[in-house]
Amino acid sequence: MNQLMGISFRKLALADANQVVASIGSLNCAIKVRGNSHNFCCIRIYSEAEDLQRIAITLLACAIGTQHQVYLPIDTGDLAEKWSYKWNPNPGNSFAKGIRITAVRPSIDQPKSFTYTPKSRLKRYPWSPWYKTCDPQTELPVFTLAGMPGETACPRLWDGRRDLREPYMVCIGGHPKALIRLARLLLDYSDANIPSDEDIVLETERGLQGVGPLSYEARFERVEPCRCPACVGDSS
Repeated sequence: MNQLMGISFRKLALADANQVVASIGSLNCAIKVRGNSHNFCCIRIYSEAEDLQRIAITLLACAIGTQHQVYLPIDTGDLAEKWSYKWNPNPGNSFAKGIRITAVRPSIDQPKSFTYTPKSRLKRYPWSPWYKTCDPQTELPVFTLAGMPGETACPRLWDGRRDLREPYMVCIGGHPKALIRLARLLLDYSDANIPSDEDIVLETERGLQGVGPLSYEARFERVEPCRCPACVGDSS
């Protein structure tokens, strides 16, 4: 499984991340943002397996490719309505409209390729207890929010985060090592043959850390595609 959607993992170092995004198309997923202040926010990404793979490929393209930043458009379609049972209508909740991935370029040890070896099982808290001994500055991804370009202004706050005005764009950043680790996690989670819990939690109120400093809580949930006649186009 070292090639997905016609893209070779070993050749990503030679690819422009923007061209990779153009070749795999828009994401079909829903991103819910819970929280109404810069002090706390939870980013929940609901997606089918194929779109989790798209996110993983883009993370890899930024980490080892020629382009350090890229924007992933989201085509939610009717997913927001379809997954409304997961939605909490309390104030301070909304849907994000896109994902920006940014790789911090190190001066040395820039990865040149990527090889994927699936795990045998995936836990809900996948990086615990390893997070206790890692370097969170370089080995953990950071999840923040920004306003969509041309739609809203989000001034920076004192701690570097952005005000939570709608509409949102989810920003995933970090050193290449952190983005590659997140890509491996999403590839494992998108594989139905790998036993896993319902969702993947990268940070909780109890302090389990799977995100870098000044990062919001982040969760992923794989949603199986709907097989009802209306969704599969069965007219019988």
